[in-house]
Amino acid sequence: MSIKEGSKRASAKSQNPGYPNDSAVPQDNILSPRVRLVIDFMSANLQRSISLTELAGVANLSPSHLCRLFKSQTGISPGEYLRRLRMETARHLLSTSVLSVKQIMAAAGYNSKSHFVRHFRRSFGLTPSEYRRGIST
Repeated sequence: MSIKEGSKRASAKSQNPGYPNDSAVPQDNILSPRVRLVIDFMSANLQRSISLTELAGVANLSPSHLCRLFKSQTGISPGEYLRRLRMETARHLLSTSVLSVKQIMAAAGYNSKSHFVRHFRRSFGLTPSEYRRGIST
């Protein structure tokens, strides 16, 4: 299973009204050093495509075991965690930098603007441009 497939499943499950408030990346109470290692790897490699197999290799676990361990520690799948991490990074860059939306999209690891905008709107209720305009006023 790829990160994208896991993220699609997680996105389909989270189509509820409370989802935009659920965009925070859980980081408290992570006890497993392997999960912490995977999270650090995700953070260091946000700008590129990361597969579940690659993450499992970093933790020296099978992909299915990593998914179970990761979800037990964070409450969400590795794919959903990566998506939220990317969205938090994009939101931070939109509010603190003068980079263009296209540059921020690339820094957050997205190749498709429509995909990026869709995920951003789903996470925060606004498009990236609307979010930036709201901050500047």
